[in-house]
Amino acid sequence: MKDLLNKNISFAYNEALELIVSMGMIACEEQMIALAEDYKLETDPLAISFHEEARARLSPHTLRELQFFFEYNFLHKGLDFAFYESICSSMEPQSAEEWMLRLGHSPAERIVAEMVYGVYHDKMDELLQGMDWEVVKKDIPLLLEIVKKTRPQKEVAEAHAPLLECLAHPEETKVRCIQLIQQFYHDAFSLWKDRLRVESERAAIRYEESFHANPERFIRDHTGTEPTTYDIPTIFHISLMAQVGNDHLVFYTGTSWIGWVIFGIHNDRVFGPAADREKTELFLKAFSDKRRLDILLLLRERPHYGQELAIKLSITPSAVNYHANFLFFLNLLEMKRVEHRMYYHLDIEKLRELLAVTTRVMLDEDY
Repeated sequence: MKDLLNKNISFAYNEALELIVSMGMIACEEQMIALAEDYKLETDPLAISFHEEARARLSPHTLRELQFFFEYNFLHKGLDFAFYESICSSMEPQSAEEWMLRLGHSPAERIVAEMVYGVYHDKMDELLQGMDWEVVKKDIPLLLEIVKKTRPQKEVAEAHAPLLECLAHPEETKVRCIQLIQQFYHDAFSLWKDRLRVESERAAIRYEESFHANPERFIRDHTGTEPTTYDIPTIFHISLMAQVGNDHLVFYTGTSWIGWVIFGIHNDRVFGPAADREKTELFLKAFSDKRRLDILLLLRERPHYGQELAIKLSITPSAVNYHANFLFFLNLLEMKRVEHRMYYHLDIEKLRELLAVTTRVMLDEDY
């Protein structure tokens, strides 16, 4: 397994990816602040400075366009999925300018079709009704008709009308996307890109050293996934703007599968060893919501994938993702892939450890 991980996993800074992550962070700023409070995380001062300067420099029109394409639910890709697909379907890191030029050569129909996938990726069966996505995504009039008839998950319900607008006007949508990205790059990102690269590459050295010291432990401790998940070439992009978290993106290039992981620069604050008191506070907070306890109890019985949990709990897959993050931050869960599904697995031993730590902290017992 060590040899396989060393072969498949690499670390590389992808400026184009950081550009799109930063656009999403600005558009979803209120959501990110709320998530940071929930997870007891302090926002990086550098990220705060970037946010403040970007908002001061961007025009009202650019901010409205940013919200149109990005502001729906940060944990559920939407219209912005088209940009991630365009970037991450290549194994080679790209500068922002290189990628913007490449996007300019992409067919408008492909861009809007990938927007549909971003909004409906967790309702594709209902959307397609047995039709082949590879065929349907090339037929924009058909896509428009079936999107009209199918409501997306409630987290991205507000993306429905903008998506219909994009499908009705593909060429105009492409022009708007490119103008928005170029304007954001010129007014905000270009002024910070060198510093963001330096900070991310500095952190990448630290994480890469930790990975090579013990690949399997690194994957389990810092990503919450089973090492066997990484059976395809995967590049870790260390993202200052993402702060924490692991966004695992997998794409088929036409000849092979490739993966990118948007890896938060401060993941070691959350996924590495933490103070017992902080663990206890987050452990108790994690179960202040009945749905998180329900998830734990279901996973105690057997592993489940996201849609299964959503159906059993009568919530959406994005809500499952949100609640599961509390358990990930406590290292209670890990993900394992079976074919193309990612299953949540409960670590019973870790649960016992956290219960023991909580008992010691609450009762002020000696170690």
